Amino acid sequence: MVSKNSKYRHLGLQVYIFESFASKITLDELFMPDHFSILIVNSGSLSIQINNREVTVLENELLVVPTRSSCEILIMSDQLQICLLSFTAEFVFENSIRRPHIGYFQFFITKLSSKICLKNKDMVLLIDLFTLLDSKVLRSSTHIFKNETILFSFNLLLYELAGMYHRSSWHISVQHTKKEKLVMQFIKILEMNCRKQHSVKFYADTLLVTTDHLSKTVKQVTQKTAKQFIEQAVVLEAKILLQNKHLTILYIAEELEFSNSSFFSFFFKKHTSLSPSEYRFRLNFH
Repeated sequence: MVSKNSKYRHLGLQVYIFESFASKITLDELFMPDHFSILIVNSGSLSIQINNREVTVLENELLVVPTRSSCEILIMSDQLQICLLSFTAEFVFENSIRRPHIGYFQFFITKLSSKICLKNKDMVLLIDLFTLLDSKVLRSSTHIFKNETILFSFNLLLYELAGMYHRSSWHISVQHTKKEKLVMQFIKILEMNCRKQHSVKFYADTLLVTTDHLSKTVKQVTQKTAKQFIEQAVVLEAKILLQNKHLTILYIAEELEFSNSSFFSFFFKKHTSLSPSEYRFRLNFH
């Protein structure tokens, strides 16, 4: 059975620590189509069918299940115990320290489920990080820095996971589709140019594709539009600049290529529900 006190559902995030299951149905319910899932088998084993591909996960192995995947538990051992982190694409994009693609974005682009065998030290580290994140999300909501501790714990876990992913031999054999490669190129170019370039056409021209093709491809692969990625990147850059109290709102607006501070304030409030001044005030007095 899943213990209620180890489950956290909020804004697209679920954390399960050392869970045991009495039935395949109960475990099946944890894999939601609109969530990424990161599964670690602590003990026992299971066989799971992911998009018509059967995968067996043994003790000390980790499985990443991409979003929009169809999952069915085929076989599970009596002694199965797992840790599971499950989250939506929106959660990971909105709860990244700076930009979601740094270090591990490619990890979430591929539609192919990936399995790696963890070394003992990596297994211990990931369990510690799962436990840390679990403790932060279960913390009382009265803690004034609860959201911040969740954010940093979540990012720390993903960065460590990305390092293990890239050190493993599995990723060498991954063949990304043309669409996935285009999206990854778009994200890399966006990272370097988002402060000054806000139009989809700029990125499409840089990638030598039409604006319509880029927009459709990004939407198909990520369920977010190219424009949404650009706007989100600009908002993140604005938040970074607003942390520097010596920069005026006008300077930040000009740095981000807005025609005036009023237009920048309207854009920022549209995406954060706060004006730049209100956001800065909360940073200083939170």
